[in-house]
Amino acid sequence: MLRVIALVILALLFGYGLIRIGVGCLLLAQSFDLIMVTDFADAIAEVKRFTAERADRELVAFTVSGYFVYIMLMGLLLAAGAAGVFCYKRWGFVLLGIYLLMHAALFVNYQEINPKLFILALQSVMLAVLLYLRPPRAVATVKELTS
Repeated sequence: MLRVIALVILALLFGYGLIRIGVGCLLLAQSFDLIMVTDFADAIAEVKRFTAERADRELVAFTVSGYFVYIMLMGLLLAAGAAGVFCYKRWGFVLLGIYLLMHAALFVNYQEINPKLFILALQSVMLAVLLYLRPPRAVATVKELTS
C-alpha cells in the first residue's frame, strides 16, 4: 500500500511537471506570436497585469517571456525529479528540492502570499513522504562489487 501511495505521488508530480512544461511552451510561443489562441492571449494579459501591478516591489524583474521560461524550467525540474525518484536516484530528490526552492522564490520575489502557497506546502509534504517511502538507493562501489 505504501508503494502505491509513493507511485501516486510521483505520478502527480510528474504530471504537474509536464503540464508546467506544456503550458509554459504554449504561452511562450504565443508571446512570440508563433501561435494565436484567444485563451492564451487572455492568460498572457493576466501575467502582464500581475507583473505590472507588482513591479515596484519585485526583487527580480521578469519579462513575460522570462516568466514563462521560468515556469517551463520548474516543470522540467519537477518531471525529471519525479522520474529520478521513481528510479530511486538521489538526484531526483535534489531536482525536486530545487523545484521547491524556485517555487518559493516566486513568492519571495513578488512578496506575495496567495492560495498557491498551499500547493507549495503540499508539494513539500509530498517530498517528505517520498523521502520516507522511496529513499534513494546507495550506489555500489567497485570494491563492494568485486568482493
